[in-house]
Amino acid sequence: MAEQQQALPSFFCPISMELMSDPVNTCDGHTYERSFIETWLQQHRTSPLTGSRLPRRDLVPNLALRNAIQ
Repeated sequence: MAEQQQALPSFFCPISMELMSDPVNTCDGHTYERSFIETWLQQHRTSPLTGSRLPRRDLVPNLALRNAIQ
């Protein structure tokens, strides 16, 4: 719990509100925990944050953020 109190807001997944361990970017540049955005994209073609349609569903690891969280 102390670890989460010191973490930056960008370290938390906007879907789950949990500290990320495997952050990935969607094509619109937003970052999510991989497991939560994969579940979201199984049923949606839109961004969970903006509601805009995502032209692609590919995910790119956000290595810089992962390293900062660790």
